[in-house]
Amino acid sequence: MAMNASDMANHIISAMGNSIDNPEDANSSFYSALCDYIEDKAEVIYLWTAVDPTGSPDPTQKVTCKIKTSGSLSPSGATDCGSALAAFAGALNSNASTWVCEWPAGFTISTTLIIPSIVFTASNANERGPAITHICQEIIDGLIAATLNPGGTHGSYTGTATFIKIQ
Repeated sequence: MAMNASDMANHIISAMGNSIDNPEDANSSFYSALCDYIEDKAEVIYLWTAVDPTGSPDPTQKVTCKIKTSGSLSPSGATDCGSALAAFAGALNSNASTWVCEWPAGFTISTTLIIPSIVFTASNANERGPAITHICQEIIDGLIAATLNPGGTHGSYTGTATFIKIQ
């Protein structure tokens, strides 16, 4: 179930099809495929440390959450590659700031927002596959860097989740 930049890129390219010729369709198709992939593949794993009012530890120690995405991506109207990439990154970060980590039933968590900080760098790739794979790796890196260590409750237990990994 782990995310992989090459698999993510292949999923996006397949979903985009010929929409690459129309900026609105291309951005919409890219973002929709990205969200589908992340919701299907991404797992956020936390170490849960909590105690009940008597001091007894919660037997639940490992918690796996799924990411729920939202938003849409419109064309930027940029006329050069650098501006288009910056606009794309800004729009993606803006949308991604509304993505949430869906916790298992029974947990009440202080914040479930993911809030990645995705930074895009220029790729020297001359073909769509390697270029999108480069972008996908930067998206994965931004998600990994964005995780939080929220507090909350699980039934009668109160504690803190410590990020372990996203896969």
